[in-house]
Amino acid sequence: MTTQEAGLFSRVADTRTVKGLLLPFGELSRPSLSKTEPVMFSAASVTIPRDPSAVTLNDEHDRFNPIGRATSLEVTDAGVVAEFSIFNTDEGDAYLANPTKRKLSAELGSLMRAGAKAVRSRLTGAAVCTEGAFESAALFSLAPGVTAEFAEEVPSSDEYAAPESSSSSEYTTEFVDSEGVKWRRVETSKRETTVTKITDSAPADEENPNAPEEENMAASAAGQTPAPLVTPAAAAAPVQDLDMNAVFSTMASVKAGVQVEDNESALFELADIKTTGDGALPSAGVIQPAWVGKLWQGKEYVRKYLPLNNHTFGPIEIGGRSGFRLDGTDNLVQKTNGEKTELPTGSATTSKRGSTRDRFGYAADVAAEWSYLSGGAELMESFWKGIANSYAKVTDLEALATMYRVSSRDEGAALSRLVAPGSLPAGTPANSQYYPGVVQLIQAIEAITDADDDPAWAVVNPVLWQQLIFTPKDLLPEFVSLAVGVGTGEASVDGKVTVRKAPQSAFIGTKPTDPQVMAGSKNAIEFRELGTTPIQIDALNVAKFGVDRATVGFLETFVVRPEATVLVGTKP
Repeated sequence: MTTQEAGLFSRVADTRTVKGLLLPFGELSRPSLSKTEPVMFSAASVTIPRDPSAVTLNDEHDRFNPIGRATSLEVTDAGVVAEFSIFNTDEGDAYLANPTKRKLSAELGSLMRAGAKAVRSRLTGAAVCTEGAFESAALFSLAPGVTAEFAEEVPSSDEYAAPESSSSSEYTTEFVDSEGVKWRRVETSKRETTVTKITDSAPADEENPNAPEEENMAASAAGQTPAPLVTPAAAAAPVQDLDMNAVFSTMASVKAGVQVEDNESALFELADIKTTGDGALPSAGVIQPAWVGKLWQGKEYVRKYLPLNNHTFGPIEIGGRSGFRLDGTDNLVQKTNGEKTELPTGSATTSKRGSTRDRFGYAADVAAEWSYLSGGAELMESFWKGIANSYAKVTDLEALATMYRVSSRDEGAALSRLVAPGSLPAGTPANSQYYPGVVQLIQAIEAITDADDDPAWAVVNPVLWQQLIFTPKDLLPEFVSLAVGVGTGEASVDGKVTVRKAPQSAFIGTKPTDPQVMAGSKNAIEFRELGTTPIQIDALNVAKFGVDRATVGFLETFVVRPEATVLVGTKP
């Protein structure tokens, strides 16, 4: 926003109203408070708000210190004349009691200029200041016959006053306007001002009878309202509405590096050129969005449950694998009853176990255009990466289903080995809503130890997981260390047992509102895949001018020791 200082103003006695010339027309200013270069305004170059109260009167352009508001804004030949009502506040009273700041200063926004001429601007505010920027601004009364309290002579020390001299003394200055024309300004001690064009046909100090007629303007005597000092450019011709030549001249100034402030305002009265809606330049589909390729679909799936077991890669026999278990040896050794007695004897049994194998895959008949024409490689590559990601997830969830079946001994019938949650130890806070989940997890881990194996993993449903992450530290058993990775779905008990969260759908046949947990040793179940998994197979389909492509894989499952797994929970 441009802050443009203006002139002095007056006040009616015994009122809170002041009036003055806020913005003179046709006069070149000095640099403003906002460091704007000297600029000249006309009636056509400034927009006045319809509601005068939109213009606030501030103290030295401090918007946090308003002292009044405009009640009238009038565009005259001299400029914008403003009338303000001083607020009935402590600040307003203080100003009226000691009005040392007697000059007005306009606040202008959206200023667009061509050289020193303002083309467009918008009056947004005003201020009282100690110094002004326009020489022609002068005091005048609010109403006829009323003496203004502020209407004394401008002191000779004022920056813009002519020096005091005798009745016959003159003060002469020369200047060049924005169009390069030279002018002479003569001011007398009687406050009379004459402006004369200096022509090239004769020196400035010589009379030339053939010179063009001089254009001049005289101010009235002291005590009366002086006419505003205007440059001849403004006096020679009436103010004209902005035409296209002025607009194109401004555009040329921008291109040449001439200062233009807020040049967007210069196009305000022109036709709108928009990208959408009424009057949009492009029709639908002309402007294309930037292509960014494949969007983020989340991170690739990382297997969570297969690695908890004995998971290996290598050859898979077409006939599978089998082995035997030796049973009944636990009680063969007995205590003897003395010397020279027969030792206890007995026999054991064996059982045979074998592996199972499942096949997974996807196939498609891909048109040859994807292989031989350009432009589709990125899309097809992303598609087959998605197939590989799907293979990893589906086989991982299949392993989770196997872990559940082994832990619960569920082969399609009722849960034959579902262990009910244990009761809380004596002395624990029974009213805690979180502590039972910790007890149930420890119960499952201890069951693996009781089966003469090393607990390695535990998988919990969302209910028990919530209990783990919200269990207060003070409610954990003293010698149990539980580290939970919030946002990871993984925890650790004593740094030895890995705990993973699984969806409730993995716990088929259990009560979804209660905590459920399965646990086991690493060697209880063996999973094996081929060294390269998944396998991609391509075959030409010449008859259809395409390529048959498939992604396949094998997962071998070998249940070695089912008793080293357990499911602790409740039935529906």
